[in-house]
Amino acid sequence: MAERDLAENPVRELLRRFFITFLLGVVVYRLGAYVPIPGVNADALRELVKGTGGGDDAIGAILRYADMFNGGAIANASIFGLGITPYISASIIFQLLTYSIPSLKALQKEGEGGRRKINQYTRYATLGICIVQATIAAIALSSYSANGVVLVPTDAKLLFIVQSVLVITTGSMLILWIAEQITKFGIGNGVSLIIMFGIMAFLPSAFTGFGTDLGKYLGVILVGLAIIAAIVVVVQAVRRINLEQQRRVQGNKVYGGAQTTLPLKINQANVIPVIFASPIMIVVGFAAGHVAGLDQVVAYGTPGHRYIFGALIVAFTYFYISITFDLNDVSNHFKQSGFFVRGIRPGKSTVDYLAGILTRITFVGAIFLAIIAILPELIGSSIGLTGRGASILLGGTGLLIVVGVTLDVMQKVGAFFLAHQYQGMNSTGPKKSGKRF
Repeated sequence: MAERDLAENPVRELLRRFFITFLLGVVVYRLGAYVPIPGVNADALRELVKGTGGGDDAIGAILRYADMFNGGAIANASIFGLGITPYISASIIFQLLTYSIPSLKALQKEGEGGRRKINQYTRYATLGICIVQATIAAIALSSYSANGVVLVPTDAKLLFIVQSVLVITTGSMLILWIAEQITKFGIGNGVSLIIMFGIMAFLPSAFTGFGTDLGKYLGVILVGLAIIAAIVVVVQAVRRINLEQQRRVQGNKVYGGAQTTLPLKINQANVIPVIFASPIMIVVGFAAGHVAGLDQVVAYGTPGHRYIFGALIVAFTYFYISITFDLNDVSNHFKQSGFFVRGIRPGKSTVDYLAGILTRITFVGAIFLAIIAILPELIGSSIGLTGRGASILLGGTGLLIVVGVTLDVMQKVGAFFLAHQYQGMNSTGPKKSGKRF
């Protein structure tokens, strides 16, 4: 059916895919974010997440960070409270294990069948992570009683924990199913779109408190557009390395001699270093404030916090690329296919040459990620912008994800119409019914 629609009317097929994406990603997912877990005092939890409940600042910071990626599901005590983060964690773990364990690396090279097995293992790991995180969340909810605030007003703690684990785990796996359906029948990557929809739910809150001051609205919009333009430039920027193929002469014919390029993205690690560094920075701030008494040194808004956070992002960028980008495999692939870099000997010399270029462009990408991550902290207070919406609009992980996913959807739409164009060029006349051989 989809192939017939694509051949007859690609616009109709594209609209159908956008409708499926909107129905599952916006309607179903956003409605589920407001379905509460039975037995939880949602009002008290919302005040704790927003920082107005008088609770621990470190706990509130952790909840606010997780709440941004889940579209407010944690503040609403929703069954979608874990969001898609367990699957992201499982995917990152298996991505790192694939480059570390030879059996998984060999399985990945088997093609589509190997990738399906790894995806199945990732789903099993997601289920295990969901159960563990849901258990921790249920125990934390039932045990929290700081400053007279009780989140679970019941004496049947064990029954609440069992019930909540089942409900939260089912909700998170349902989100994974929704994301897979969007990837299969919609447009774009379902997991990325789910995260983007949750983040964009906070964008309107960035403009609260301005009243009728048009200048502030315009200033915020201009700053946001400038940051988006910078993100687009860096995300799309690549360093192309020219490759040439060896020539060989057989008789009167010359074979080979093709030319191509190896594109190395400046932002090779995407937002993963920020995702790694953010929770670690929260733990460091918690330990420094409650154990070492250095809260004024590493607290949010201080220079120490910005320097440590930026250093963590740079370190994780290099660590992630060193794990996931094997230059020896790239060099061996060049040698097998007959390609080489002009003026560079194959083998170790090629690896050293590529490593030098990758180190330099990674430094630029890492510094960019660090600047984007601390940008809300730097300029948010200076223009009177506060809250989670401000953090998203002025940079940070949220805006980087939104821009990256939007660019990916635009590329998918372009590829969709390009596929239809090639299909139209291959068809020479009206289709006839009958057997196809």
